Amino acid sequence: MDITLLYFDTQTGKLGGDSNITFEIPNGDEFTINLSSTTQLATDFVIGSASVNGSAASATIGYSITEDGTIYAQYGNGDLEALYRIALASVESPDNLAVLSGNAYRTTASSGVVTLGYGGQSGFGSIVSGALETSNVDLASELTEIIEAQRSYTANSKVFQTGSDMMGSLLDLVR
Repeated sequence: MDITLLYFDTQTGKLGGDSNITFEIPNGDEFTINLSSTTQLATDFVIGSASVNGSAASATIGYSITEDGTIYAQYGNGDLEALYRIALASVESPDNLAVLSGNAYRTTASSGVVTLGYGGQSGFGSIVSGALETSNVDLASELTEIIEAQRSYTANSKVFQTGSDMMGSLLDLVR
């Protein structure tokens, strides 16, 4: 690793020597920084010249998630910025996953290979943001069926009791 020392003129504060610093990037490319406009004086910080090519700072006001799982930050100035993409997993045999606490699962040797993908790809469905999964059980009809089953059980047990009483009476007549 090479070290580059920067020297500044004590009168003008201008950079002396070579004002270009070149870095080698791991993939073999080079990155050069031009420091020719840099000054160093024993004074307070002052912006000499600047060209701004971005937006002013803006607060995040919300988030949105698309069907392919991309999470966007919504800023106060109306900009959207993609932050992350939610990955989905598919398992060959989901019934053989190991159940963990907190509604989580872990793969096992018998659950098969895990395939990763994103919403909208073949076999992965899509992501519906803001949806709340509810139970598909109709509690009123289930309770009604329980009451009907209980009454049927009670009626059937009375039939057996009556049959037992009749058999007892018949045996008493024979004696």
